[in-house]
Amino acid sequence: MEEEKKEHGEAEDTRWFDTFTRWMLVIMLSMLFAIFAVSKYMDMHNMQGGGTDDTVNAMASRLASARAHPFVNLPGDAQVGAFSVANFFAGMIVGHNWKKLFGKDKK
Repeated sequence: MEEEKKEHGEAEDTRWFDTFTRWMLVIMLSMLFAIFAVSKYMDMHNMQGGGTDDTVNAMASRLASARAHPFVNLPGDAQVGAFSVANFFAGMIVGHNWKKLFGKDKK
């Protein structure tokens, strides 16, 4: 099939939203949903999930005389977890499609 496409001068299939990408996005979004749901539960029950980021933000706020305000306010280390999950799956998707995105044409 691919040989026939090349013989007839048809373009190579460069779709980036393939099955792998679709599944990576589904898994990533479900993990992020779980992180946000647990964070909401912790917030509703006044649970603290403090970590290193809270300590660093408090020290930086004192030195800068300003209050730290994150884009999405999640308790404890849930922000770091959500950021890590999103970056991991973004890296998987870009890595899977690297040649489609940045590959040089053989012509």
